[in-house]
Amino acid sequence: MKVQIYAVRKRYVWEWQFTMHAQTDIQCWFEHYAADAGLVLFEPFVSLGQGMELLEKLRKSDATSKDTNESRLLAMVKREATVLGIANVDEMRSEVMDYKLWCDKRFSSSFQLHSSTYINLVEACRGRSLLVDELQQLIEASGVETAGLAGLEALWPAYLQLAYLNGDVSLTSGLHLQVKRDWRRWFRKTSHYACKRCGSGEARMFWSACLHCGQDCPYCEECLAMGRVRSCSLLVLGGSGNALSTADAEATDELQGYIEPWGLSDAQTHASLEGLRYIQGKQPGGPGKFLIWAVTGAGKTEMIFPFIHYTAARGGRVLIATPRKDVVLELQPRIQRAFATYSVVTLYGGSEQRWEQGQITIATTHQLLRFHQAFDLVIIDEIDAFPYHNNPMLSYAAEKVCKPGGTNILLSATPPTRVRHAAERGRLPHVRVPVRFHKHPLPVPQLISTPTLRKSIVSQSIPESIQSRLEISIERGAQVFVFVPNIQLVEPMVMLLREKLSKAPKSAVVRVEGTSSKDTSRTEKVQLFRNRDIRVLVTTTILERGVTVPQSDVFILDADSKLFDEAALVQMAGRAGRSKDDPHGKVYLAAAEITKSQKEAVRQIRTMNRIARRQGFLQGGQV
Repeated sequence: MKVQIYAVRKRYVWEWQFTMHAQTDIQCWFEHYAADAGLVLFEPFVSLGQGMELLEKLRKSDATSKDTNESRLLAMVKREATVLGIANVDEMRSEVMDYKLWCDKRFSSSFQLHSSTYINLVEACRGRSLLVDELQQLIEASGVETAGLAGLEALWPAYLQLAYLNGDVSLTSGLHLQVKRDWRRWFRKTSHYACKRCGSGEARMFWSACLHCGQDCPYCEECLAMGRVRSCSLLVLGGSGNALSTADAEATDELQGYIEPWGLSDAQTHASLEGLRYIQGKQPGGPGKFLIWAVTGAGKTEMIFPFIHYTAARGGRVLIATPRKDVVLELQPRIQRAFATYSVVTLYGGSEQRWEQGQITIATTHQLLRFHQAFDLVIIDEIDAFPYHNNPMLSYAAEKVCKPGGTNILLSATPPTRVRHAAERGRLPHVRVPVRFHKHPLPVPQLISTPTLRKSIVSQSIPESIQSRLEISIERGAQVFVFVPNIQLVEPMVMLLREKLSKAPKSAVVRVEGTSSKDTSRTEKVQLFRNRDIRVLVTTTILERGVTVPQSDVFILDADSKLFDEAALVQMAGRAGRSKDDPHGKVYLAAAEITKSQKEAVRQIRTMNRIARRQGFLQGGQV
């Protein structure tokens, strides 16, 4: 993207600006200030990245003097351009435009922009974070659907520049340049780039020749799949609109009106009410954060319905972000049925609703990169799961999509350590949901000492402590999850289980299958497992969450593996006991040694059961 740098005089004060459509700026300033305005435009055009750097330096210069004139301004531009290493500085020239000259030329150079098209463009961009290619796709899609932007393809720079001058959108370069002094290098200045779309730093910047700069230019590789962001890429940030007002504080019994329609349990009601109180009473400032720390199978989806209801009823926009496409597709019909009077949009890779605006949006996490301060309520599901886990880019994206006065609701059964500590130390408002909807305690894992899986596979034998418990699970009619640490162990374990279980005296012949992230038939196998056509399913952590199978037992083999941290063990254990008809499913951690992760997983589950008992949420069962 190429832009033109110019200086505009408003009475006696000069101001530095950039434009991608000079006619728009000239017409805007003179129509607004008439003879009190004057412009000095500089050529040649420069790349957007260079232009942003040049503007930053020029704006620090003193150009407010009444004595400032064209030659002085040109000298300032040349001096700063030389410092930045911009090419062809000697060829720079200036052009003066005053009110009289504009009046003489305006009938030949002025053009008409339509207010309805302008409003439609600003609305289409609202809450978006878009590159030029994405903006053009948005314009094309909006034009086809509503005719509101039809014919805008050629004139979009003029409309966008006017929206920028009016403050309805922000225009910026794709990368942020920060100059620091490195004390390890005798305080030499060093330049560091960061992506304004995904927040990635210098480590994810790669350099290549750039058509606009005419030289090597960095781009962000972290979010490359969403489009190439360079220092000279134009990033359009739509306005966020007004945040919802919370001045009209409501009493608790009025908040209950947002909870009663959903048939929540006591524990769910308590959590939803606390969340509503937080949303309602949030003080002005940056986006607020509220954590719902709920055990696996607690019914987190139902708990967020009151939040959606409360926000949408006030005209606010809601985002539900989840790590996986299949969860988006599963949530869509549930949300659509529950909120039939509101528009619901689903966004994922290949979504047909990519450019639609909805009052309720359900999206995969990577789709958040295309939004900016768009939503009053942002619900982030499974904040500990891939791809959030150890991914600063998506954490950055999740924060920037919330309006400054909005609220982030974080959902997790196993919050990351830093989030858990913040909650426990009172720095993060939160509520715990320590019990499942059926009000029975969580199954506490039993620790079993066994040889390593590789030894069992080499010797073609299964320890008696595992074999006997497997047979009991099958005999009682349970579906059996068998978790192993890595993909290479899945198939050998399937073959071994098939052989040993087929010879079990008390077990009927059962179907044993395996699956992993590389299995193209994974979806079909999981469905067969749900239908009880498959009775034993050997799998990796790919099925540690998001899968509910009634009457299940869980065997975690090589539970001392470094690949099984505390969160993974808790999530895998959470596959058991989810049904009200079989709340006491069995969980076994089989390993050659007991690790800290195993101890912490058992401790966390016992702690939740104690809290549930103390708060009176449990009925029956033993902790």
